[in-house]
Amino acid sequence: MVQAILGALFFLSLALLVLLNSSYTTNFNLFGKVYEQVPVIMVILISFFAGVCYTILFYLYSKVRKFNKNRRKLKQEKLESSRQAASKDQSDEHTLPG
Repeated sequence: MVQAILGALFFLSLALLVLLNSSYTTNFNLFGKVYEQVPVIMVILISFFAGVCYTILFYLYSKVRKFNKNRRKLKQEKLESSRQAASKDQSDEHTLPG
């Protein structure tokens, strides 16, 4: 219930922000191409969504790095355990009478 109320308040505040700034316009330069008379709220929304996309990419990159690091660690541990088992088998063969 509290989450629904907070969501509604956030949506209303965003709608109020759009309404109050809808008449303001600005020029927007995007890598040398100038867009004239762009509503300020559009610049704000584009910036917000670009930030969200950047954050998602950064998050996914860190998850992939962590996954690869864990995979290498498990592979290393498996290799070491197989080496230890092989060396133990060899030492057992040398100690058996025969």
